[in-house]
Amino acid sequence: MKRYQNTGKRLRSCHVSADACIKVNHPASDANTAGQDPLDSVGKVAESKRAEAQHFRYEAKAPRATSENGCLVDTPTNPSIVNTSTPPTTQSTRLTTLLQSPEVQAFIAKAKAQNKREETRAANLISRKSIPTTKWKRATPDEKFRYAGHWAERAEGKAFSLNLSPTTQDKLRIHDDPLRAFSDILNRQLKAYGLFGISYALTLEDSKADKLHVHGFLVAPPDTDKAVRAALRAAGGHISGRAGSRQLTLRNLSDGGGWAFYCGKDKERTNEELKGVARPFLNRSMVQAAREFSLSTD
Repeated sequence: MKRYQNTGKRLRSCHVSADACIKVNHPASDANTAGQDPLDSVGKVAESKRAEAQHFRYEAKAPRATSENGCLVDTPTNPSIVNTSTPPTTQSTRLTTLLQSPEVQAFIAKAKAQNKREETRAANLISRKSIPTTKWKRATPDEKFRYAGHWAERAEGKAFSLNLSPTTQDKLRIHDDPLRAFSDILNRQLKAYGLFGISYALTLEDSKADKLHVHGFLVAPPDTDKAVRAALRAAGGHISGRAGSRQLTLRNLSDGGGWAFYCGKDKERTNEELKGVARPFLNRSMVQAAREFSLSTD
């Protein structure tokens, strides 16, 4: 007990000495501490020190965040109350408004309609190029022509386009059946070049420039391209100058259905020019081969 009393006396004497120093250096503090117990002041100072030390330890464990300009930002210490939602930015709001505008919506609707038309056109083209499903007896002339194109492709046939001389065009335009008239001319020339009886199919077409020409395909024996070219040029009539060098196009038939469809692409306009007689033509040999091919696809 005496030991504790002695310790209290020493503390009071230390406090009195410190208080005397404070009065000398800071006279205003004498008025603020008048009437207070020295031990109370010592206890308050110690308590303040402990609180300050604890505060520094807390800040060391949880540093405060800073903003972009380096200023401290108050951050909540409880994760359950953190607001993670992001308010919409001005840019995204403007974009949404723009997309909802009548002009943009009209453009989007127009683009969708265009895509739909392209998809429909592609589907129609595929169906027109494909092998017909109609049996030969009920098939239309265009379907039979397509059957022939698919067979000719498998038989390593040739596709051709032939421009006609002005004289030949005039003869065909005044004929009652211009397609039959041209096939007679072609048969004579094929016979002259040793190719009589080969399978061929063709159509007449009147171009926008009002020029009558021929599209078709044929299947000839191997190594007869030179004779085939000569026979077709002779059937088309003589064309002089640079136009004569471009009179005939002959190539391997790689897409029989597509080429058959191309041959009849301007049938309506040609019908008007030739008084309704623009039809696809298959010679007897081609009809027989196309019919047999159609039966093999059943």
